[in-house]
Amino acid sequence: MEIKNLLKYNRHWEKDFKYPFPKKRDIFNNVLGYLNERQIVEVAGLRRVGKTTLFFQIINYILEKGTNPFSVWYFTFDEETPNLEDLITNFSYQTGVDFKLNKVYIFLDEIQKLPNFQNQLKIYYDLYPNLKFFISGSTSLFIKKKTQESLAGRVFSFFLKPLNFREYLYFKEKSYILDKPFAFSYEIEKEFDIFLGSQFIEAIEIKESIKRKEYLISIMKKIIFEDIPSTFPVENPEILWRIVQIIGQNPGVMIDYQSFSREIGISNKTLSSYLYYLEESFLLKKIYNFSRNMLTSEKKLKKFYLSSPSFCTAIFDFVDKGKLTENLVISLKDYRFFWRDSYKHEVDFIFGKDQEIVPIEIKYKEKLFEKDFKNIFIFARKYNCQKAIFFIKNLKEEELILKGLFIEEKPIYFL
Repeated sequence: MEIKNLLKYNRHWEKDFKYPFPKKRDIFNNVLGYLNERQIVEVAGLRRVGKTTLFFQIINYILEKGTNPFSVWYFTFDEETPNLEDLITNFSYQTGVDFKLNKVYIFLDEIQKLPNFQNQLKIYYDLYPNLKFFISGSTSLFIKKKTQESLAGRVFSFFLKPLNFREYLYFKEKSYILDKPFAFSYEIEKEFDIFLGSQFIEAIEIKESIKRKEYLISIMKKIIFEDIPSTFPVENPEILWRIVQIIGQNPGVMIDYQSFSREIGISNKTLSSYLYYLEESFLLKKIYNFSRNMLTSEKKLKKFYLSSPSFCTAIFDFVDKGKLTENLVISLKDYRFFWRDSYKHEVDFIFGKDQEIVPIEIKYKEKLFEKDFKNIFIFARKYNCQKAIFFIKNLKEEELILKGLFIEEKPIYFL
């Protein structure tokens, strides 16, 4: 297969060209640390979080170190899907660079759209040590299943999340307000409210609220009506959109599959599949009701969030601020559990590490009252916890001990 115009994907081949993205996400230096490692670097994440921009910034860095621009190859599978052999052959021919003799950096965007990509990559990785691959993808199957099956031990994996609040302020050139939080408390609160609806770099640049919402909805609809049907057997994408709307209106909703499937007019099996597709595309996040027995957790009710509170605000004009903040936390943290007992006592998130279980509550308020601690104490007694965390609307981190439980109060702004 002949690919006639690789230059359109590789502007850096032009004399003195530099990609115009000076501001970098926090993840940039982490990925850069693996530049000289043999292994493939993979970056997964939701559409429009900045994977392609990250690649262009790494290309800029490589070129600044004096690398021949024609030894750096970029391609996206968004438009066409040539097999890897054809692609590399075309690159080598058009650049005049022999990858068998010279170090070559290859950046492959949205690689999950290339059928059997993992086995094609494996061949070139194993046989041609001069090739350094960077790959990106927008589905969870890409990062979890296929690379683990065929590329185990050959890949360093990164997940690029939506912006945190500090990154958001950095892109707005307002980082200084977090450096002096007590001087700029009013400004911080105002910007945080805007941030909840602008967790994407391009959304920050859209000043009009209506246009910003249209932009965010366009991301969701592209995933629902284009990406998912191209990967999974979806008969009715409109049902996917309906599910997203319901969850977006009530972030953290607990779904009983049987009653929910009846409500939207599909079978229990189809609902389960559709929720799975939305998760795999990174549009939904699911967490389980905590139990020491994972099998028991799987059988209980599950909570669902959209992958960003900005999606919620794009769909509906009013969503409870506490729920939005809860959704923000799950968009930035890898929490897998909440807790709810038969008496409806509930804790927002449960984090486990090194045998330690930590209950976490999100309270979008400046001061905590006695009733705010009730469910935490019940959980702590049941599971013998030593520590709990509250993320609150405050500027100062505090520590206290109540009923023998060590409690950290952390500002929601510093997630």
